[in-house]
Amino acid sequence: MGFAGFTGRELDVLALLVNGVPRPEIGKRLGFSRWRTYELLRVIYSKTGFDDVAMLTAWAKANGLDETLPAETSETRAYPGTPKPRQKRIKLGRMRGTETPRRETRMS
Repeated sequence: MGFAGFTGRELDVLALLVNGVPRPEIGKRLGFSRWRTYELLRVIYSKTGFDDVAMLTAWAKANGLDETLPAETSETRAYPGTPKPRQKRIKLGRMRGTETPRRETRMS
């Protein structure tokens, strides 16, 4: 656990939320799915006991949790489990428009 019982990911999400980043953008910046972002926000709200973003923001700023992101942003930091970009599939076999050379068979 990180500061005040929050994980590092929760602190990243909280800092971005407090600094005015929209919820869908938080997931994009951190490499999370939209569902994962909302799940982390749900955990943050349950840990703090707040149900309003304005109250959560005021509390986080008062406790210095709006400055938890390091100099490198989370955009440049890859988390374990972040999916890799898909590679283009290469089809093996003959290309269209070409004929396969035929082998001659021996007749004995």
